[in-house]
Amino acid sequence: MNTSRLVGQTVEVKLASVDTSFSAVVLGVESAGLWIHKGDALEKITASVGGAPLEGRKEPAVFLPFGKISWLLTETKESVYQKAR
Repeated sequence: MNTSRLVGQTVEVKLASVDTSFSAVVLGVESAGLWIHKGDALEKITASVGGAPLEGRKEPAVFLPFGKISWLLTETKESVYQKAR
């Protein structure tokens, strides 16, 4: 899968260790995973796994290794679908 097209898109992500999925904006892609805008995602992750809130952290992003992602949904634009036909 070509993940570079995800940069700048909002995705729905489900992590193996988190009970619910969450929406996040992809900020960057590496061979090992995705950088997402932390926003509410970090709070949902820490709350679900029983961790302490990470207050005071200034980083705008969190790294999600591909091995921890159960599934990921993106919105497919109609123009991309038409090009594939």
